[in-house]
Amino acid sequence: MTNHPAIELVVNRIVKDLIGGAADSAREVMAAMAQVASDSQASSLEKLFKEMDAAAIALLKICPSFAPPINVLHMMMGTIEKDIENGVSVSEAKIHLAETQANFNTLIETAFEKIANIGSELIKEGDNVFMFSMTSSVWKVLRRAKEQGKNFTVLVTEARPANEGLWTVDEMHKSGIPVTISIDACLAELMARSNIGFAGVDAIAADGSVFNKAGTYLSALAAREFGVPFYFVSDTLKFDTATLLGLPFRSEPVHYHEVLGDKKYDSGVSVVGNLFDTTPPHLITAIITELGPVPPSACINVMWNMKLSKRISELLPAWAHNTL
Repeated sequence: MTNHPAIELVVNRIVKDLIGGAADSAREVMAAMAQVASDSQASSLEKLFKEMDAAAIALLKICPSFAPPINVLHMMMGTIEKDIENGVSVSEAKIHLAETQANFNTLIETAFEKIANIGSELIKEGDNVFMFSMTSSVWKVLRRAKEQGKNFTVLVTEARPANEGLWTVDEMHKSGIPVTISIDACLAELMARSNIGFAGVDAIAADGSVFNKAGTYLSALAAREFGVPFYFVSDTLKFDTATLLGLPFRSEPVHYHEVLGDKKYDSGVSVVGNLFDTTPPHLITAIITELGPVPPSACINVMWNMKLSKRISELLPAWAHNTL
């Protein structure tokens, strides 16, 4: 089955890392899945399910451990699974899928507003605020603190190899927030000057550990060393329900060209490492969500209340082990 053009576009954008973050990826995945449903000419609910299923598989094949896009697939596939159980018509199913998209969009916007309000209260006048890499959720926290009239400085490192820290510099400059940047090797030096630390989230495990851009774990270690409270900022869509099944996070390796460029060696030289790391629960002060600050130990309770798709749950073991 040929993939819908909207699915092909999102697949290409995720593979080429052209989307800002996990939440933005979720928005695009949701829009693409909704477009598949809207454009479908399926004559039966079973045929519509097959089209949606093929789209979900295509997305899963290239999706790293970004919980929001996978939770979006749970939402959409769960919606059509329920409609199959209830025996609704294709037209009714399309309406329900469109409603799922609308509810998702409302959830995202509402969540970010709540998170911005909660997180900004943690920032005090005159603080040095350490932030690792880039994430729109932390940016919203910082902008809200700025709107509240607080004066503070953001400290960030480059976040190699893709240098996402430079995105934060651009965004803070646009927002009129003073920002200081350094190389990743100076991470501890910047943390020692900080009053509070923030990082974004790609996925949160049932045990409260957090999967994010490589260097986040080092940031949390440095924060503990210097007694700096270290918070992660995330909506609950990033709670990775696959970890309830005991499945591991799936990362991408650091590529040769990202370290050595075009330089070639005959033999004896290799590049190792992953582009994402996992911060253990004991290094995390709390996770700032739309529900409020969630301690790592409570993450599993959040997941128990999330609705899962039977089909996506069936596919996740193969996805986690790269055999999909």
